[in-house]
Amino acid sequence: MKFHGLLMIVCCLIVFICGAAFGEEKISEPEYAQRGWSTVALGGILPTAEQLKQMHQSSYILRSVNNKLKKVEVEKISLPLDPCGHTQRLGLFVGPDKAIYATQCSLMSKSSDGGKTWTHLRRKVDKNEMPNDHFMNLRVLPDGTWIQARDTKKQGIVFYVSNDEGQVWTQVTRISKQFNNSRLLIGDMEVFPNGDLGVPLTNIIVKDKKSENDIVPWKSVKSLFCLSTDGGKSFSNPRIIGEWGHEINVSKLSSGRLLAVIRYQRPLLPTDPPNILVLTGSKRFNQGFPYKHLFLADSTDNGKSWSPLRQLTTESGQCHGQAVGLANGRVVVSYDHRYPRVMAGARAVVSDDEGQTWRDEVYYLSNGMVGGFARTITLDGIEMITLTGTSDLVNWDKSIGASYFSLIRWRLAN
Repeated sequence: MKFHGLLMIVCCLIVFICGAAFGEEKISEPEYAQRGWSTVALGGILPTAEQLKQMHQSSYILRSVNNKLKKVEVEKISLPLDPCGHTQRLGLFVGPDKAIYATQCSLMSKSSDGGKTWTHLRRKVDKNEMPNDHFMNLRVLPDGTWIQARDTKKQGIVFYVSNDEGQVWTQVTRISKQFNNSRLLIGDMEVFPNGDLGVPLTNIIVKDKKSENDIVPWKSVKSLFCLSTDGGKSFSNPRIIGEWGHEINVSKLSSGRLLAVIRYQRPLLPTDPPNILVLTGSKRFNQGFPYKHLFLADSTDNGKSWSPLRQLTTESGQCHGQAVGLANGRVVVSYDHRYPRVMAGARAVVSDDEGQTWRDEVYYLSNGMVGGFARTITLDGIEMITLTGTSDLVNWDKSIGASYFSLIRWRLAN
């Protein structure tokens, strides 16, 4: 892969995240889950570890509803093994002409017939190391241009475009971090149906000195959202979604509403009650973070303002997810379940009112000792395709090159 230097940049606009841009915005307190709502055992019944394992190896998924566990027949397509692939390195999106792209790290799979058949494009990998020309955080714009965002510690988030499927890249813009003691991270950028490019960000301010009681040296964490209407050449000023949000995914629903799915993870705060680790379920799995859960937020003005964060999952370790909008206001959020490891995998919950309330049911999509990150798309508002990967190795780092991905074609029962 080749990168054009600064002299060849067509347009390079540097967007600075400055205190004046968002520091004075009022941030509402999150809305924590109310008593009576729990994602620990949705549907009233939990499958056993053996049932999950059998499901993962078969052509069905499981649905827990009305205290019954039901099989839902699906189509599963196994993807080739990526030597630098990992359960957390994935992407699934719809490009021009309804082409579907499923990306791992050094492997991109493409379907031009609605997911029936797939072709695969590989990058050269040396000793399981991530190649410079990887496919992570890549999207295809309506005119066929590839755009990719890259996290850099010094420059912030840098955006490149390519008109030859990644052979030559040109830098077009970057979003700079605010301070030397900060780190700017990007969630999954998304090309919305109207061609706009939505980019969620996490801005982490690090403490000058870490104390003995600190699990992480975070001074503050802010969730941000930027929008580009010109293919990534420029971005709106970052707007705050909330605090303590990581790994943010934003989807545009058919009504035009934006729905953000956020990994809400924060350290203990001085105002926390002494038994907060028990109250949030974190103590069950020896977690030092009181919250490691999924929260949601909405925007009805294209990301200029956001609703207060509200809690979706109540089990610690159900903390990474993504939403897809279906017909008639339905929304499906697929998310990871981490603990205990034998129960790990991807799951999905359903809303009939664009994520305001949720059914007491859950779909079990995959199972593996390390696994669960999932991405879901739809072409017609009914049938879905979900990409998810798992590994049988308990260690996260050792799962690089040992993560197996599959595509699941499915639809909601009834």
